[in-house]
Order: sequence, then structure tokens, then C-alpha cells
Amino acid sequence: MTATETVQDACTDLREGVEVAGAVALIVNPRAGHGAGARLGQAVAAELGRLGLPCVAQFTAMPGDAGALTGAALAAGAATVVVAGGDGTFNEAANGFVDVAGAGQALGLVPLGTGNDFCKALGIPADWRAACARIAAGGLKVVDAGRCNGRVFVNGVGAGFDARVALEASRVRWVRGTPVYLVALAKTLLLRHATPGARITHDGGTLAGPVTLVVAMNGSHFGGVFPVAPDASVDDGLLDLLVAPALTRRGILRLLPHLLRGTHTARPGITHLRTGRVRVEFDQPVVLQADGEILDTEAVRVDVIVEPAALRLRC
Repeated sequence: MTATETVQDACTDLREGVEVAGAVALIVNPRAGHGAGARLGQAVAAELGRLGLPCVAQFTAMPGDAGALTGAALAAGAATVVVAGGDGTFNEAANGFVDVAGAGQALGLVPLGTGNDFCKALGIPADWRAACARIAAGGLKVVDAGRCNGRVFVNGVGAGFDARVALEASRVRWVRGTPVYLVALAKTLLLRHATPGARITHDGGTLAGPVTLVVAMNGSHFGGVFPVAPDASVDDGLLDLLVAPALTRRGILRLLPHLLRGTHTARPGITHLRTGRVRVEFDQPVVLQADGEILDTEAVRVDVIVEPAALRLRC
């Protein structure tokens, strides 16, 4: 059976299994957290059942499945689609949710990934059992999403250095957890340092010049440990735009301690502002990431907008 046929069968199962109002569908990425999803997916289903939310775990098989399964579950009538995985899985689920979900439908998030940055912004516990308990408690939270070059994102998008780090992180196999991003950062710093020219248009005007990175954040953290936008709010109807000018390798190393502490926004040359939309035009191709997933390795134009109150979360 192909991966596509697996998803089609799972969607059929969901349509047949969530006819009762208030039913819960569970979607698990088995590759999240270097296999944590595979190890814990059935345990999450059992815990939700114990808490009064019976469901059957549906496992993704290939990129895009979480979005397809989310859309299928919503079409079948699920009141809540619980997604167990990391930021990339939540990104896919959001793309299956926004513009599809009805007024009474919501997403629940169980963090099983490496960084779990969006869950940090929402205050969702890192422990999966505690996250399940929050879902079962039934509280609803309406938050913003964003859209980058047509694709929905939940936590943030970045072009340049941070996106290259995300690309390198996706290739690291010999460490797990937060060290993945630290290894990727070191590799990027040594091998892939670049400062392309950029023209950045936002609600308040235009910036132009060489840059190290351009980031538009809905959430606050990137890579699990970097509070890139420490004061960002997921429900203010705005994105936090951060622009780092052209920095040498030594300049990046000097900035890193401030990035870890969240004090970088006050450093000389760093631009931090809030905006509803931003357009970036680069003079050379750059890597573009959304929620840690690579959207493009040769982006030259990036259009980002906020979508206020686009997500209803059970958390």
C-alpha cells in the first residue's frame, strides 16, 4: 500500500468514526521527536480515552498527511482534532484547519517534537500527559495564524540565517532535542554564512540593505531555546518583525548570548517592530522556513500577512 492510499484509508476511517457530535480525532506524526510519535502515539490515544475523549490514533505516513487528515476529520464532523507531533506537524494541521473548520471545531496540540515552539507560546505543558489533560479540560483559546507565500504558519517564518539553520537541523541525525539546533547553528556559521541585500516593506515603511536574517513571528521562540520575539503575543493581530543587519561571524557569535536571553532586540542595528504584513525582496536566493519546515531553498520574494483569530485551540 502506498503512503497516499494509507492516508485515503485513514480519511475513510475518520469519516466513518466521528459521526457523533463532540467526537475527537487523533492524528500522530510517528517521526516527530526522532520517533517519539511512534513510541507514544498509542499512549496518547489511551490517555485521551481515560480522560473521557475516546479516539483512535491515525499515523501520518508522508509530508502533507497531517493537513489531509485534519481536513478529512473536520469534514467528517469531528469537534476536536488532536494533533500529536512537533511544530512542523502543527503547521500541516493548521493548513488543513484554516478556511475549513466550522464554528464549533477546534485543534488540540500534544507536543512530541524537538522544539515545540508554538506550544511554548501557548503555555501548553511540555509533558504530553499534562497536555492531554488540558485538552480534556475543554478550555478554548482563539489565536492568530500567519500566511507566507500562500501557506499558513502558526509560530513564525524566517529567511536567511535562521532558515539555513532549520535546513541544517533537518539533516542532523546523530543528536536529539535542543542540541540539534546548536549543531545546526555551528554548521551554518562555519559553512553557510551569507548577507544578501533585501528590500523590506512593512506597515510603517521600508527598510533596505544587506541582512543576516529576516524573521516574522507569531509566537516567541525558535529552536526550542531562542526567544527570538520575547514579547510576541499570539492573539494581538500582529506579527513581530525582526531584522538583523549584515553581521560577520564574530558579530553573530556576539549576538548569540543575547538571543538566548531575549535581550537582542535592544542591540545596535537590530530592527524590531510589529506589523500586519511584510514583503521582502532579496537580491539573491535565500532559504525560507515556516515553523521550522523548509518552504523554499531559493526564495527571492517573501510575502507574509497575519490572519487574526484564525485558529481555535482546545488547550
